[in-house]
Amino acid sequence: MTKKVLVTAALPYANGPLHLGHIRSTYLPADIYARYNRLIGNEVLYVCASDEHGTPIVAAAEKAKKTPKEFVDYYHERDEKEFAQLGFSLDIFHRTSSAENKETTQHFFLQLQKNGHIYQKEVEQPYCENCKRFLPDRFVVGTCPHCKSEKQYSDYCDNCGTTLRAGEILDAKCITCGKTPIKRTTRHYFLKLSGFSDKLKTWLTGNKRLQSEVTNYVLNWIHTGLQDWDISRDLNWGVPVPNEKDMVFYVWFDAPIEYISATKAASAKWADFWKGKPDDTEIVHFIGKDIIYHHFLFWPAMLMGVGDGFRTPDSIPTRGYLNLEGRKFSKSKNWFVSLEDFLSSFQPDYLRYYETAVTPFSVQDADFIWKDFQEKINNELVACFGNFVHRELVLIKKLNGGEVPAPENLDDTDKRLLARIGEVKDIAGMLISEFKFKEAQEEIFHLVADFNKYLSDRQPWKEKDKRIANNTLYVSSRGISAMIILLNPFLPHTSEKLAGMLGVEKKHIFWHKIEDELIKPGTKIEEPKPLFEKVSDEKIEELEGKLVK
Repeated sequence: MTKKVLVTAALPYANGPLHLGHIRSTYLPADIYARYNRLIGNEVLYVCASDEHGTPIVAAAEKAKKTPKEFVDYYHERDEKEFAQLGFSLDIFHRTSSAENKETTQHFFLQLQKNGHIYQKEVEQPYCENCKRFLPDRFVVGTCPHCKSEKQYSDYCDNCGTTLRAGEILDAKCITCGKTPIKRTTRHYFLKLSGFSDKLKTWLTGNKRLQSEVTNYVLNWIHTGLQDWDISRDLNWGVPVPNEKDMVFYVWFDAPIEYISATKAASAKWADFWKGKPDDTEIVHFIGKDIIYHHFLFWPAMLMGVGDGFRTPDSIPTRGYLNLEGRKFSKSKNWFVSLEDFLSSFQPDYLRYYETAVTPFSVQDADFIWKDFQEKINNELVACFGNFVHRELVLIKKLNGGEVPAPENLDDTDKRLLARIGEVKDIAGMLISEFKFKEAQEEIFHLVADFNKYLSDRQPWKEKDKRIANNTLYVSSRGISAMIILLNPFLPHTSEKLAGMLGVEKKHIFWHKIEDELIKPGTKIEEPKPLFEKVSDEKIEELEGKLVK
Protein backbone atom coordinates (compact mmCIF):
# COMPACT_ATOMS: atom_id res chain seq x y z
CA MET A 1 0.00 0.00 0.00
CA THR A 2 1.56 3.27 -1.14
CA LYS A 3 1.27 6.65 0.53
CA LYS A 4 2.20 10.29 0.08
CA VAL A 5 5.50 11.21 1.74
CA LEU A 6 6.59 14.80 2.25
CA VAL A 7 10.31 15.11 2.95
CA THR A 8 11.75 18.47 4.00
CA ALA A 9 15.29 19.54 4.80
CA ALA A 10 16.07 22.46 7.11
CA LEU A 11 16.47 25.60 5.03
CA PRO A 12 20.07 26.70 4.31
CA TYR A 13 20.63 30.26 5.44
CA ALA A 14 21.51 32.38 2.39
CA ASN A 15 24.42 34.29 3.91
CA GLY A 16 27.49 32.24 3.06
CA PRO A 17 28.85 29.21 1.18
CA LEU A 18 27.77 25.72 2.20
CA HIS A 19 30.44 23.53 3.77
CA LEU A 20 30.77 19.80 4.41
CA GLY A 21 29.13 20.10 7.83
CA HIS A 22 25.87 21.42 6.38
CA ILE A 23 25.37 18.29 4.28
CA ARG A 24 25.81 15.66 6.98
CA SER A 25 22.83 16.21 9.27
CA THR A 26 20.14 17.37 6.89
CA TYR A 27 20.26 17.41 3.09
CA LEU A 28 21.98 14.07 2.47
CA PRO A 29 19.84 12.05 4.94
CA ALA A 30 16.71 13.69 3.50
CA ASP A 31 17.77 12.74 -0.02
CA ILE A 32 18.48 9.12 0.95
CA TYR A 33 15.02 8.85 2.50
CA ALA A 34 13.28 10.53 -0.45
CA ARG A 35 15.04 8.34 -3.00
CA TYR A 36 14.23 5.17 -1.07
CA ASN A 37 10.55 6.07 -0.79
CA ARG A 38 10.36 6.68 -4.53
CA LEU A 39 11.98 3.27 -5.11
CA ILE A 40 9.31 1.52 -3.04
CA GLY A 41 6.57 3.27 -5.01
CA ASN A 42 5.46 6.04 -2.67
CA GLU A 43 4.45 9.45 -4.02
CA VAL A 44 7.23 11.68 -2.72
CA LEU A 45 7.80 15.41 -2.55
CA TYR A 46 11.24 16.46 -1.37
CA VAL A 47 11.22 20.21 -0.73
CA CYS A 48 13.71 22.74 0.53
CA ALA A 49 14.31 26.47 0.16
CA SER A 50 16.72 29.30 0.84
CA ASP A 51 16.12 30.95 4.21
CA GLU A 52 16.45 34.56 3.08
CA HIS A 53 15.14 36.77 5.90
CA GLY A 54 16.43 37.86 9.30
CA THR A 55 18.89 40.36 10.65
CA PRO A 56 22.07 38.41 9.75
CA ILE A 57 21.10 38.73 6.06
CA VAL A 58 20.51 42.47 6.36
CA ALA A 59 23.75 42.98 8.29
CA ALA A 60 25.81 40.90 5.85
CA ALA A 61 24.23 42.64 2.84
CA GLU A 62 25.07 46.06 4.27
CA LYS A 63 28.65 44.96 4.90
CA ALA A 64 28.88 43.71 1.30
CA LYS A 65 27.31 46.98 0.05
CA LYS A 66 24.45 45.08 -1.57
CA THR A 67 20.71 45.05 -1.13
CA PRO A 68 19.37 42.04 0.81
CA LYS A 69 17.73 40.83 -2.42
CA GLU A 70 21.01 40.97 -4.37
CA PHE A 71 22.79 39.22 -1.51
CA VAL A 72 20.37 36.28 -1.19
CA ASP A 73 19.98 35.88 -4.97
CA TYR A 74 23.67 34.98 -5.20
CA TYR A 75 23.59 32.32 -2.48
CA HIS A 76 20.26 30.87 -3.61
CA GLU A 77 21.70 30.23 -7.07
CA ARG A 78 24.97 28.87 -5.67
CA ASP A 79 23.27 26.51 -3.19
CA GLU A 80 20.88 25.22 -5.85
CA LYS A 81 23.78 24.45 -8.18
CA GLU A 82 25.79 22.60 -5.51
CA PHE A 83 22.76 20.62 -4.34
CA ALA A 84 22.26 19.47 -7.94
CA GLN A 85 25.93 18.49 -8.20
CA LEU A 86 25.56 16.32 -5.09
CA GLY A 87 22.58 14.57 -6.64
CA PHE A 88 19.95 15.82 -4.21
CA SER A 89 16.65 14.86 -5.81
CA LEU A 90 14.72 17.95 -4.73
CA ASP A 91 11.35 18.49 -6.35
CA ILE A 92 11.75 22.18 -5.65
CA PHE A 93 14.35 24.49 -4.14
CA HIS A 94 12.16 27.42 -3.17
CA ARG A 95 12.68 30.72 -1.31
CA THR A 96 11.26 32.25 1.87
CA SER A 97 11.05 35.57 -0.01
CA SER A 98 8.55 34.05 -2.47
CA ALA A 99 5.00 35.29 -3.01
CA GLU A 100 3.71 31.91 -1.79
CA ASN A 101 5.52 32.25 1.51
CA LYS A 102 4.37 35.82 2.06
CA GLU A 103 0.76 34.78 1.50
CA THR A 104 0.96 31.62 3.64
CA THR A 105 2.84 33.34 6.49
CA GLN A 106 0.33 36.17 6.70
CA HIS A 107 -2.52 33.65 6.61
CA PHE A 108 -0.95 31.75 9.52
CA PHE A 109 -0.56 34.96 11.51
CA LEU A 110 -4.15 36.12 10.93
CA GLN A 111 -5.57 32.67 11.78
CA LEU A 112 -3.45 32.37 14.93
CA GLN A 113 -4.53 35.86 15.92
CA LYS A 114 -8.19 35.03 15.22
CA ASN A 115 -7.87 31.86 17.32
CA GLY A 116 -6.52 33.83 20.29
CA HIS A 117 -2.89 32.66 20.14
CA ILE A 118 -1.28 36.05 19.32
CA TYR A 119 -1.01 39.14 21.52
CA GLN A 120 0.89 42.44 21.52
CA LYS A 121 3.28 43.66 24.17
CA GLU A 122 5.66 46.58 24.61
CA VAL A 123 9.32 45.62 24.78
CA GLU A 124 12.59 47.48 25.21
CA GLN A 125 14.93 47.24 22.23
CA PRO A 126 18.35 48.72 21.45
CA TYR A 127 17.96 51.84 19.30
CA CYS A 128 20.76 53.61 17.44
CA GLU A 129 20.20 57.36 17.51
CA ASN A 130 22.89 57.82 14.87
CA CYS A 131 21.39 55.32 12.36
CA LYS A 132 17.87 56.18 13.51
CA ARG A 133 16.61 52.59 13.73
CA PHE A 134 15.94 49.77 16.15
CA LEU A 135 18.73 47.20 16.28
CA PRO A 136 17.70 43.54 16.19
CA ASP A 137 20.11 40.97 17.63
CA ARG A 138 22.63 40.78 14.77
CA PHE A 139 22.95 44.56 14.58
CA VAL A 140 24.41 44.67 18.09
CA VAL A 141 27.91 43.44 18.97
CA GLY A 142 29.70 43.47 22.28
CA THR A 143 31.49 41.42 24.91
CA CYS A 144 30.16 38.01 25.96
CA PRO A 145 29.22 38.13 29.67
CA HIS A 146 30.30 34.49 30.10
CA CYS A 147 33.69 34.15 28.41
CA LYS A 148 34.49 37.88 27.92
CA SER A 149 35.12 37.35 24.21
CA GLU A 150 34.77 40.63 22.27
CA LYS A 151 32.96 41.41 19.00
CA GLN A 152 30.23 38.83 19.59
CA TYR A 153 26.65 39.19 18.36
CA SER A 154 24.09 40.02 21.04
CA ASP A 155 22.17 36.72 20.63
CA TYR A 156 25.01 34.19 20.46
CA CYS A 157 28.69 33.91 21.42
CA ASP A 158 30.63 32.13 18.72
CA ASN A 159 33.57 31.65 21.07
CA CYS A 160 31.89 29.76 23.95
CA GLY A 161 28.68 28.71 22.17
CA THR A 162 26.33 30.38 24.67
CA THR A 163 22.93 31.66 23.54
CA LEU A 164 22.50 35.15 24.95
CA ARG A 165 19.27 36.75 26.15
CA ALA A 166 18.19 40.21 25.01
CA GLY A 167 20.18 42.91 26.82
CA GLU A 168 22.75 40.46 28.22
CA ILE A 169 25.67 41.47 25.96
CA LEU A 170 28.23 43.81 27.58
CA ASP A 171 29.55 47.07 26.06
CA ALA A 172 26.92 46.93 23.28
CA LYS A 173 27.68 48.76 20.01
CA CYS A 174 25.79 49.30 16.76
CA ILE A 175 27.37 47.06 14.13
CA THR A 176 26.94 49.74 11.46
CA CYS A 177 28.30 52.91 13.07
CA GLY A 178 29.92 51.68 16.30
CA LYS A 179 27.86 53.96 18.55
CA THR A 180 26.38 52.79 21.85
CA PRO A 181 22.63 52.21 21.42
CA ILE A 182 20.02 53.43 23.86
CA LYS A 183 16.94 51.54 25.06
CA ARG A 184 13.66 52.48 23.45
CA THR A 185 10.20 50.97 23.81
CA THR A 186 8.53 49.35 20.80
CA ARG A 187 5.46 47.16 20.35
CA HIS A 188 5.87 43.54 19.22
CA TYR A 189 3.63 40.54 18.54
CA PHE A 190 3.99 37.36 20.62
CA LEU A 191 2.85 33.79 20.09
CA LYS A 192 1.42 32.22 23.26
CA LEU A 193 3.73 29.23 23.19
CA SER A 194 3.10 28.67 26.90
CA GLY A 195 -0.55 27.92 26.13
CA PHE A 196 0.40 24.86 24.06
CA SER A 197 2.33 23.02 26.82
CA ASP A 198 -0.23 20.26 27.36
CA LYS A 199 -0.86 19.66 23.65
CA LEU A 200 2.85 19.58 22.91
CA LYS A 201 3.50 17.17 25.75
CA THR A 202 0.76 14.84 24.47
CA TRP A 203 2.16 14.99 20.94
CA LEU A 204 5.75 14.38 22.06
CA THR A 205 4.94 11.43 24.32
CA GLY A 206 2.42 9.86 21.94
CA ASN A 207 4.50 9.95 18.75
CA LYS A 208 6.74 6.88 18.66
CA ARG A 209 8.42 8.01 15.43
CA LEU A 210 10.24 10.80 17.28
CA GLN A 211 13.72 10.14 18.72
CA SER A 212 13.48 9.40 22.42
CA GLU A 213 16.83 11.11 23.10
CA VAL A 214 15.38 14.31 21.63
CA THR A 215 11.86 14.13 23.08
CA ASN A 216 13.21 13.59 26.61
CA TYR A 217 15.38 16.67 26.13
CA VAL A 218 12.46 18.74 24.79
CA LEU A 219 10.10 17.62 27.57
CA ASN A 220 12.46 19.24 30.07
CA TRP A 221 11.75 22.61 28.46
CA ILE A 222 8.02 22.04 28.90
CA HIS A 223 8.46 20.97 32.53
CA THR A 224 10.45 24.13 33.34
CA GLY A 225 7.87 26.33 31.58
CA LEU A 226 7.70 27.50 27.97
CA GLN A 227 8.24 31.18 27.21
CA ASP A 228 6.03 33.03 24.73
CA TRP A 229 7.81 33.89 21.47
CA ASP A 230 8.40 37.37 20.09
CA ILE A 231 7.46 36.86 16.43
CA SER A 232 7.98 40.38 15.02
CA ARG A 233 10.98 42.59 14.29
CA ASP A 234 11.41 46.28 13.51
CA LEU A 235 12.85 45.81 10.02
CA ASN A 236 11.74 46.24 6.43
CA TRP A 237 13.36 43.06 5.02
CA GLY A 238 11.14 40.04 5.55
CA VAL A 239 7.48 39.06 5.37
CA PRO A 240 5.51 42.18 6.38
CA VAL A 241 3.24 41.96 9.41
CA PRO A 242 -0.28 42.83 8.17
CA ASN A 243 -1.40 46.40 8.94
CA GLU A 244 2.02 47.41 10.32
CA LYS A 245 4.72 49.71 8.94
CA ASP A 246 8.43 48.75 8.97
CA MET A 247 7.64 45.57 10.87
CA VAL A 248 8.29 42.04 9.61
CA PHE A 249 7.97 38.57 11.05
CA TYR A 250 10.84 37.03 12.99
CA VAL A 251 12.71 34.71 10.64
CA TRP A 252 11.73 31.64 12.70
CA PHE A 253 8.05 32.42 12.15
CA ASP A 254 8.12 32.43 8.34
CA ALA A 255 10.96 29.91 7.82
CA PRO A 256 9.08 26.72 8.86
CA ILE A 257 5.94 27.97 7.09
CA GLU A 258 8.08 27.84 3.93
CA TYR A 259 7.82 24.03 4.13
CA ILE A 260 4.15 24.50 3.26
CA SER A 261 4.84 27.30 0.77
CA ALA A 262 7.37 25.17 -1.10
CA THR A 263 4.90 22.29 -1.22
CA LYS A 264 2.29 24.66 -2.66
CA ALA A 265 4.72 25.81 -5.32
CA ALA A 266 5.70 22.22 -6.17
CA SER A 267 2.28 20.59 -6.38
CA ALA A 268 -1.35 21.52 -6.93
CA LYS A 269 -2.10 18.62 -4.56
CA TRP A 270 -0.13 20.23 -1.70
CA ALA A 271 -3.04 19.92 0.75
CA ASP A 272 -3.03 16.12 0.33
CA PHE A 273 0.44 16.07 1.90
CA TRP A 274 -0.29 18.50 4.74
CA LYS A 275 -3.89 17.67 5.53
CA GLY A 276 -4.24 14.03 4.51
CA LYS A 277 -5.14 11.13 6.75
CA PRO A 278 -2.25 9.89 8.93
CA ASP A 279 -2.46 6.39 7.40
CA ASP A 280 -2.13 7.80 3.88
CA THR A 281 0.51 10.50 4.39
CA GLU A 282 3.81 11.03 6.14
CA ILE A 283 5.51 14.34 6.96
CA VAL A 284 9.23 14.12 7.76
CA HIS A 285 11.49 17.06 8.68
CA PHE A 286 15.26 16.41 8.59
CA ILE A 287 17.16 18.81 10.85
CA GLY A 288 20.37 19.36 12.78
CA LYS A 289 20.38 19.47 16.56
CA ASP A 290 20.87 23.26 16.68
CA ILE A 291 17.22 23.83 15.69
CA ILE A 292 15.48 21.28 17.91
CA TYR A 293 13.53 23.92 19.88
CA HIS A 294 12.04 25.46 16.75
CA HIS A 295 10.94 22.16 15.19
CA PHE A 296 9.80 20.23 18.27
CA LEU A 297 7.99 23.10 20.03
CA PHE A 298 7.52 26.31 18.07
CA TRP A 299 6.50 24.81 14.70
CA PRO A 300 4.12 22.13 16.04
CA ALA A 301 2.44 24.77 18.21
CA MET A 302 1.90 26.95 15.14
CA LEU A 303 0.35 24.03 13.25
CA MET A 304 -1.88 23.16 16.22
CA GLY A 305 -2.95 26.77 16.69
CA VAL A 306 -3.72 27.65 13.09
CA GLY A 307 -6.21 24.81 12.62
CA ASP A 308 -7.26 24.52 8.96
CA GLY A 309 -6.64 20.77 9.05
CA PHE A 310 -2.85 21.00 9.11
CA ARG A 311 -1.09 17.96 10.59
CA THR A 312 1.96 18.05 12.84
CA PRO A 313 5.06 16.22 11.53
CA ASP A 314 5.26 12.45 11.92
CA SER A 315 9.04 12.34 12.23
CA ILE A 316 11.83 14.85 12.81
CA PRO A 317 15.09 12.92 12.34
CA THR A 318 17.78 14.92 14.13
CA ARG A 319 21.53 14.55 13.82
CA GLY A 320 24.54 16.21 15.40
CA TYR A 321 27.23 18.46 14.00
CA LEU A 322 30.13 17.53 11.77
CA ASN A 323 33.48 18.81 12.98
CA LEU A 324 36.61 19.10 10.86
CA GLU A 325 39.68 17.28 12.18
CA GLY A 326 38.38 17.61 15.75
CA ARG A 327 37.45 21.29 15.56
CA LYS A 328 34.32 23.25 14.73
CA PHE A 329 34.03 24.53 11.14
CA SER A 330 35.03 28.23 11.05
CA LYS A 331 35.47 30.23 7.87
CA SER A 332 36.96 33.19 9.75
CA LYS A 333 39.65 30.93 11.23
CA ASN A 334 40.25 29.17 7.90
CA TRP A 335 39.14 25.87 9.41
CA PHE A 336 36.73 25.22 6.61
CA VAL A 337 36.14 23.04 3.53
CA SER A 338 33.48 24.42 1.22
CA LEU A 339 31.39 22.23 -1.04
CA GLU A 340 32.85 24.08 -3.98
CA ASP A 341 36.40 23.10 -2.95
CA PHE A 342 35.44 19.49 -2.31
CA LEU A 343 33.58 19.07 -5.60
CA SER A 344 36.53 20.52 -7.52
CA SER A 345 38.68 17.63 -6.18
CA PHE A 346 36.39 14.60 -5.88
CA GLN A 347 33.28 13.07 -7.36
CA PRO A 348 30.16 13.81 -5.29
CA ASP A 349 29.46 10.17 -4.36
CA TYR A 350 32.70 10.17 -2.35
CA LEU A 351 31.18 12.76 -0.01
CA ARG A 352 27.82 10.98 0.09
CA TYR A 353 29.49 7.68 0.99
CA TYR A 354 31.83 9.05 3.65
CA GLU A 355 29.36 11.31 5.40
CA THR A 356 26.79 8.49 5.57
CA ALA A 357 29.49 6.17 6.93
CA VAL A 358 30.26 8.53 9.85
CA THR A 359 26.67 9.58 10.62
CA PRO A 360 24.62 7.35 12.94
CA PHE A 361 20.98 8.19 13.69
CA SER A 362 21.89 10.21 16.74
CA VAL A 363 22.52 13.76 17.93
CA GLN A 364 26.14 12.91 18.71
CA ASP A 365 28.71 14.85 16.70
CA ALA A 366 31.08 13.31 14.17
CA ASP A 367 34.38 14.23 12.60
CA PHE A 368 35.45 14.72 9.00
CA ILE A 369 39.07 13.58 8.98
CA TRP A 370 40.92 13.68 5.68
CA LYS A 371 43.01 10.55 6.31
CA ASP A 372 39.94 8.59 7.45
CA PHE A 373 38.12 9.81 4.34
CA GLN A 374 40.99 8.55 2.19
CA GLU A 375 41.03 5.14 3.88
CA LYS A 376 37.29 4.59 3.58
CA ILE A 377 37.16 5.64 -0.07
CA ASN A 378 40.21 3.60 -1.06
CA ASN A 379 39.44 0.48 0.98
CA GLU A 380 35.65 0.33 0.69
CA LEU A 381 34.54 2.15 -2.44
CA VAL A 382 37.58 1.55 -4.64
CA ALA A 383 39.13 -1.74 -3.43
CA CYS A 384 35.87 -3.50 -2.58
CA PHE A 385 32.96 -2.25 -4.69
CA GLY A 386 34.85 -0.71 -7.61
CA ASN A 387 37.22 -3.66 -7.81
CA PHE A 388 34.39 -6.21 -7.81
CA VAL A 389 32.46 -4.46 -10.58
CA HIS A 390 35.50 -3.87 -12.77
CA ARG A 391 36.83 -7.42 -12.39
CA GLU A 392 33.43 -8.90 -13.22
CA LEU A 393 32.95 -6.81 -16.36
CA VAL A 394 36.51 -7.40 -17.57
CA LEU A 395 36.06 -11.16 -17.05
CA ILE A 396 32.82 -11.17 -19.03
CA LYS A 397 34.71 -9.46 -21.86
CA LYS A 398 37.66 -11.80 -21.63
CA LEU A 399 35.94 -15.13 -20.95
CA ASN A 400 32.61 -14.77 -22.74
CA GLY A 401 33.11 -12.31 -25.56
CA GLY A 402 31.50 -9.43 -23.68
CA GLU A 403 28.12 -11.17 -23.22
CA VAL A 404 26.50 -12.03 -19.90
CA PRO A 405 26.44 -15.86 -19.84
CA ALA A 406 23.33 -17.95 -19.23
CA PRO A 407 23.23 -19.98 -15.98
CA GLU A 408 23.05 -23.76 -15.93
CA ASN A 409 22.44 -25.89 -12.81
CA LEU A 410 23.50 -23.38 -10.17
CA ASP A 411 25.03 -25.00 -7.09
CA ASP A 412 24.17 -24.35 -3.44
CA THR A 413 26.83 -21.64 -3.04
CA ASP A 414 25.43 -19.78 -6.05
CA LYS A 415 21.87 -20.04 -4.72
CA ARG A 416 22.84 -18.98 -1.20
CA LEU A 417 24.53 -15.86 -2.52
CA LEU A 418 21.53 -14.97 -4.69
CA ALA A 419 19.28 -15.50 -1.65
CA ARG A 420 21.49 -13.05 0.29
CA ILE A 421 20.36 -10.31 -2.11
CA GLY A 422 16.78 -10.68 -0.88
CA GLU A 423 17.86 -10.76 2.75
CA VAL A 424 19.87 -7.55 2.39
CA LYS A 425 17.05 -5.90 0.47
CA ASP A 426 14.70 -6.49 3.41
CA ILE A 427 17.21 -5.54 6.11
CA ALA A 428 18.41 -2.38 4.33
CA GLY A 429 14.83 -1.33 3.58
CA MET A 430 13.84 -1.71 7.21
CA LEU A 431 16.90 0.26 8.38
CA ILE A 432 16.25 3.10 5.91
CA SER A 433 12.61 3.31 7.00
CA GLU A 434 13.94 3.75 10.57
CA PHE A 435 16.37 6.50 9.42
CA LYS A 436 19.39 4.28 10.16
CA PHE A 437 21.20 5.11 6.94
CA LYS A 438 24.73 4.37 8.17
CA GLU A 439 23.72 0.85 9.17
CA ALA A 440 21.83 0.31 5.89
CA GLN A 441 24.85 1.34 3.83
CA GLU A 442 27.06 -0.97 5.91
CA GLU A 443 24.65 -3.88 5.32
CA ILE A 444 24.78 -3.29 1.56
CA PHE A 445 28.56 -3.17 1.58
CA HIS A 446 28.70 -6.45 3.52
CA LEU A 447 26.88 -7.90 0.51
CA VAL A 448 29.40 -6.28 -1.83
CA ALA A 449 32.17 -7.94 0.19
CA ASP A 450 30.39 -11.31 -0.10
CA PHE A 451 30.27 -11.00 -3.89
CA ASN A 452 33.87 -9.86 -4.03
CA LYS A 453 34.98 -12.89 -2.01
CA TYR A 454 32.80 -15.20 -4.11
CA LEU A 455 34.43 -14.01 -7.33
CA SER A 456 37.93 -14.33 -5.83
CA ASP A 457 37.24 -17.81 -4.41
CA ARG A 458 35.69 -19.15 -7.63
CA GLN A 459 38.49 -17.81 -9.87
CA PRO A 460 36.55 -18.21 -13.13
CA TRP A 461 39.68 -17.19 -15.06
CA LYS A 462 41.27 -20.49 -13.91
CA GLU A 463 38.13 -22.64 -14.07
CA LYS A 464 38.32 -25.36 -16.71
CA ASP A 465 34.63 -26.23 -16.48
CA LYS A 466 32.93 -23.65 -18.72
CA ARG A 467 29.57 -24.19 -16.99
CA ILE A 468 30.97 -23.30 -13.55
CA ALA A 469 32.84 -20.30 -14.92
CA ASN A 470 29.69 -19.02 -16.66
CA ASN A 471 27.59 -19.55 -13.54
CA THR A 472 30.10 -17.53 -11.52
CA LEU A 473 29.94 -14.65 -14.01
CA TYR A 474 26.14 -14.82 -14.16
CA VAL A 475 25.68 -14.78 -10.37
CA SER A 476 28.16 -11.89 -10.11
CA SER A 477 26.20 -9.95 -12.72
CA ARG A 478 23.12 -10.38 -10.55
CA GLY A 479 25.09 -8.85 -7.69
CA ILE A 480 25.91 -5.81 -9.81
CA SER A 481 22.31 -5.34 -10.94
CA ALA A 482 21.14 -5.56 -7.32
CA MET A 483 23.68 -2.86 -6.36
CA ILE A 484 22.30 -0.52 -9.03
CA ILE A 485 19.08 -0.34 -6.97
CA LEU A 486 20.38 -0.94 -3.44
CA LEU A 487 22.91 1.87 -3.74
CA ASN A 488 20.67 4.30 -5.62
CA PRO A 489 19.64 6.19 -2.46
CA PHE A 490 23.26 6.44 -1.31
CA LEU A 491 25.38 6.72 -4.48
CA PRO A 492 23.01 7.92 -7.22
CA HIS A 493 25.74 8.99 -9.66
CA THR A 494 27.40 5.57 -9.41
CA SER A 495 24.05 3.79 -9.70
CA GLU A 496 23.16 5.77 -12.83
CA LYS A 497 26.58 5.17 -14.37
CA LEU A 498 26.32 1.41 -13.79
CA ALA A 499 22.78 1.26 -15.15
CA GLY A 500 23.95 3.01 -18.32
CA MET A 501 26.94 0.70 -18.74
CA LEU A 502 24.76 -2.41 -18.40
CA GLY A 503 21.63 -1.23 -20.17
CA VAL A 504 19.32 -1.38 -17.12
CA GLU A 505 16.38 0.88 -17.94
CA LYS A 506 15.03 3.41 -15.45
CA LYS A 507 11.62 1.71 -15.45
CA HIS A 508 13.24 -1.33 -13.77
CA ILE A 509 14.92 0.61 -10.97
CA PHE A 510 12.50 -0.12 -8.14
CA TRP A 511 13.11 -1.75 -4.78
CA HIS A 512 10.88 -4.77 -5.48
CA LYS A 513 13.02 -5.58 -8.56
CA ILE A 514 16.31 -5.93 -6.67
CA GLU A 515 16.18 -9.74 -6.88
CA ASP A 516 15.12 -9.78 -10.54
CA GLU A 517 17.33 -10.80 -13.45
CA LEU A 518 17.78 -7.23 -14.70
CA ILE A 519 20.82 -8.01 -16.86
CA LYS A 520 19.60 -10.77 -19.14
CA PRO A 521 21.91 -13.51 -20.44
CA GLY A 522 23.22 -12.43 -23.83
CA THR A 523 23.39 -8.77 -22.84
CA LYS A 524 26.38 -7.14 -24.52
CA ILE A 525 28.29 -4.95 -22.09
CA GLU A 526 30.23 -1.78 -22.90
CA GLU A 527 33.98 -1.51 -22.61
CA PRO A 528 34.60 -1.64 -18.82
CA LYS A 529 35.82 1.56 -17.20
CA PRO A 530 36.75 1.93 -13.52
CA LEU A 531 34.00 3.49 -11.38
CA PHE A 532 36.36 5.20 -8.96
CA GLU A 533 39.86 6.54 -8.58
CA LYS A 534 42.00 6.13 -5.48
CA VAL A 535 42.54 9.18 -3.30
CA SER A 536 46.27 9.87 -3.35
CA ASP A 537 48.48 10.75 -0.38
CA GLU A 538 49.56 13.87 -2.24
CA LYS A 539 45.95 15.08 -2.57
CA ILE A 540 45.28 14.55 1.13
CA GLU A 541 48.47 16.38 2.08
CA GLU A 542 47.45 19.27 -0.17
CA LEU A 543 43.99 19.53 1.42
CA GLU A 544 45.34 19.18 4.96
CA GLY A 545 47.82 21.92 4.17
CA LYS A 546 45.03 24.37 3.36
CA LEU A 547 43.86 24.26 6.97
CA VAL A 548 45.50 26.72 9.35
CA LYS A 549 46.73 24.69 12.33
